[in-house]
Amino acid sequence: MDERRVTPRYEVVLKVRYETDKAFQEAAIHNLSSGGLYLTTQTPFGVGSEFELEIELPERGEWIKGRCKVVWVNEIDTEQYPRGMGVVFLQRPAGYTELLENCQKSG
Repeated sequence: MDERRVTPRYEVVLKVRYETDKAFQEAAIHNLSSGGLYLTTQTPFGVGSEFELEIELPERGEWIKGRCKVVWVNEIDTEQYPRGMGVVFLQRPAGYTELLENCQKSG
C-alpha cells in the first residue's frame, strides 16, 4: 500500500468506545494523527460508515467525544495492523489537539 499520509502518526494504546446497531463496543486506538486514527476491533464497520466515538484520556480521568468516518478496513490481522478500521474525523473531539501534543512530546 502506498503511503499517503501527510501528517505524523503516533503509536498509542488508548481505549475507545462507540455504539453499533447491536451494542456498545469497546476497542483500542492503534495509532493516531491530526486527521484520524486506527481502531483495533474484531468488528469493523464498512468503508463510508459514520459514527460517534469516545476516547479515554486516563491521565485526565475523562472521555472526549467526536464523529468520524471509516476510510479503510483491514479484515485480517497483519504484522503491520491488527484487524480494524482507519477513520478520519468529521468532528474532532475537544481535547484531541492536547492529546496529539502529548504524543508528540513523548514520542
